[in-house]
Amino acid sequence: MSALANSSPPPVGTDRLGWPVALSVAAVALFFAAVTNQVWEDFYITFRISRNLVEGHGLVYQVGERVQVFTSPLGVLLPALGLWLTGSDPGALWFFRAISAAVLGIAAVLVVRILHRQELRGLAVCAAFVLAFLDSKTVAFSVNGMETGLLVFFAALVWYELTCGDNPRPGWLAAGLAGLLWTRPDGFIPAFAMLAGAFLFMVRARPPADRRRWWRATGLAVAFGGAAYAPWFIGAWCYYGSPVPQTIIAKSALLPDGVSLGRLLAAPARCLVEPTALDGTYAPAGLMAEGWPRDIMVVWRLLARLAAFAWLLPVLPRCTRAASFAMFVGALYLHQIMPYGWYYGPWTLLGGLVLGGTVQAALTRLPAIQSSVRIVTGVVTLGTCGLLLCFFQMARVQQRWIEEDGRKALGMWLRTEAHPSDSVFLEPLGYIGYFSRLKMLDYPGLCAPEVSRLVRQGHRGYGEIIRSLKPGWLVMRPSDLADQRLMEDPVMHDYRYVRAFDVRQQLDNIPLLPGRSALEFDAVFLVFHRL
Repeated sequence: MSALANSSPPPVGTDRLGWPVALSVAAVALFFAAVTNQVWEDFYITFRISRNLVEGHGLVYQVGERVQVFTSPLGVLLPALGLWLTGSDPGALWFFRAISAAVLGIAAVLVVRILHRQELRGLAVCAAFVLAFLDSKTVAFSVNGMETGLLVFFAALVWYELTCGDNPRPGWLAAGLAGLLWTRPDGFIPAFAMLAGAFLFMVRARPPADRRRWWRATGLAVAFGGAAYAPWFIGAWCYYGSPVPQTIIAKSALLPDGVSLGRLLAAPARCLVEPTALDGTYAPAGLMAEGWPRDIMVVWRLLARLAAFAWLLPVLPRCTRAASFAMFVGALYLHQIMPYGWYYGPWTLLGGLVLGGTVQAALTRLPAIQSSVRIVTGVVTLGTCGLLLCFFQMARVQQRWIEEDGRKALGMWLRTEAHPSDSVFLEPLGYIGYFSRLKMLDYPGLCAPEVSRLVRQGHRGYGEIIRSLKPGWLVMRPSDLADQRLMEDPVMHDYRYVRAFDVRQQLDNIPLLPGRSALEFDAVFLVFHRL
């Protein structure tokens, strides 16, 4: 047993916290949904597919075009089930929200049991929970239509099986591994990271016979998990002609340096000393887009780096170092791609376990600095809760003005003004695409292979794409026009300005608005019609 376990008595009552904490976590998530009513832009990309499935058109975005315009199979099938059961958009959304909040609460039960086995108590338990479950991204993207709640649940199930027994139970571990894949196609990355961390720091030190039993159990689980995901993988390949979603193909064309061995080898040093995707682990969504205090970034960078590199500290318990190594693998992966807020759930969860274990180790092994550790941990814990409250305000304003009076209103206006056969070129695909029901030519081609082909061929300028595809309508932010110098492009001679959807005044009337700059980015959209 670890030095930490030898030096402290077992915690009292930690195992009794499970279901009360689960209900609290689920209640916080549902309260966020009720207060803000936030529906994330990308939800409506997949929900248009869900509706087409229920209406008998198949798993397609544009009727008649077999293109996989989603990354999460469960993220499109569960809303479809909700729509079929309830017959309404709000009913489908709340059905998905209820499932996500419920499984997030079950993940909290699993984490309580993990912490009980690790013999954490008091402030360490509180820090682990707040960082893992009250992070603003985890709460918001679990109930705003994205798949984070499912992702956190399956990651918690895998980690529970890997850490709460001598050997994992193959059936339950297989369910967790398969669930990660059914939630996201890159779910094998957190699965591999957790398996690698558990083996290197918890299993490798066992006697050979124990290691062989562990390998047999995990081998069976990996085989069963892969078999459970295989029907979707094969079915998608046959139905769409490729197992790779169009969303991944389109986004990969925008990677500045691409995925490369050199970039991977340089990632550890960059994650340690440079701003990278790792910094978003505890930062609120939108932080990188400005609008939040810059000084707070120092705290989130330090927390993320400590969690990702704590495996280098031999004084920490093996379970804590294993979780840290898994998070380190996640940092290497996130450095290769363009991560969004809903990608971070498993890594934020693992980071919370690491930081909780680190706090417990510091309080146990370093009595001289106990007061300082308690103060810093308390400040970080309260700061995380405070940021969540600030994010409540930002999300509520975003939904009211940016989404409802901005993008949703624009989409509904296009549905009445445009001909059903018209096409629209734009970047924000979700709301406008769903409520207009028109043919979308989005940049970089999440639903439009013709756009992504042009981007991969090097035609990244909006003017080149518009000239090639001749869409009937253009929806542009003023910043799009400026950055692309479109008003200087002769292609705009073929279009006339029609109207603007502008909510800047409404935002200006709100004196205290966290993340203001991020919201102002989407406050104005200009509509042009082809002559």
